[in-house]
Amino acid sequence: MEPLPDGGLRLGAAARNSDVAAHPLVRRNYPVLAQALLAGASGQLRNVATVGGNLMQRTRCVYFQDASMPCNKRQPGTGCPAVRGYHRDLAIQPHRLLPP
Repeated sequence: MEPLPDGGLRLGAAARNSDVAAHPLVRRNYPVLAQALLAGASGQLRNVATVGGNLMQRTRCVYFQDASMPCNKRQPGTGCPAVRGYHRDLAIQPHRLLPP
C-alpha cells in the first residue's frame, strides 16, 4: 500500500484483503473500505484473498445472474434490486441444492 500525494491510496493487486483491512492508514482514512473487506468473507478467506483476485472475479450477485431482474451492471440504467431489497447472505447454501 502506498499513500499518494493527493490523499489517495494505491493498493497492489496482490495485497491480501485482511492486510488492507488491518492497515492503520486504511482504518483511519478509509474505514468503509476496511468494513467492506471484513464483511466480504470469513477470516480464513480474507487471509488469502487478494484485491486483484476480487476485482477479477465474476459477479456473484443473484440479481445479476437472474436475467428476469433489472441490473445496472448487465444493462446500465435499468436499476438494482439489491440497493433497496434483500442484499445479504445471497450465496447458495448446500442444503438448498437438493429437495428435502
